[in-house]
Amino acid sequence: MTKPGKFTGLGTLVLAIVFLVAIVFAANSNTVLGWVIAVIALGWLALSTAVYIGVHKAAAFGARQVQLAQAQMAQHSSAKTPADGGTHLISDGSRTAAKAREMKLDHSFKIVSVQIGVVNEYLGRDDAMVARALETIDITARNGRDMINPRWEAQEAKMDAAMDARTPASPTESKGTPPDDEPVTGVVLD
Repeated sequence: MTKPGKFTGLGTLVLAIVFLVAIVFAANSNTVLGWVIAVIALGWLALSTAVYIGVHKAAAFGARQVQLAQAQMAQHSSAKTPADGGTHLISDGSRTAAKAREMKLDHSFKIVSVQIGVVNEYLGRDDAMVARALETIDITARNGRDMINPRWEAQEAKMDAAMDARTPASPTESKGTPPDDEPVTGVVLD
């Protein structure tokens, strides 16, 4: 349970003081009317205390329920989110799926356009802002490519490996040039 606020029990405290004053006056005057007022004050004090305790318990219960619901929602959404955090479109071939795909791609293009504006605005002034904008563009482009072809990274890696296998060694490697740690000697011609 949470701690009640500073002035939460002020009404109950006022009723307690009224009850004590009514008891003192009733005892001093020793009249029936004084004791009736003291009993009425006691009833209001009991009612106020019961309401105060009930509201406090209800508020604490509500807070626990909200925390539980938030935890369940977080757990539920993390279970559905893919591990890589990418955007994956499940297409059933319907117009609705095609429309959703188009809307997501359009949104990705809008994000890229906005971030290009950020790069243009902060280029040369704030390198950190430019770096964040470029990172956002990269993430958005990857997510867009995931929507078009979920296996694009694997296909690109295969193509890079095939290109590396076909490309001959660079001319400097085949001529037997000295490693970088040996000094270069020779005559400089102008």
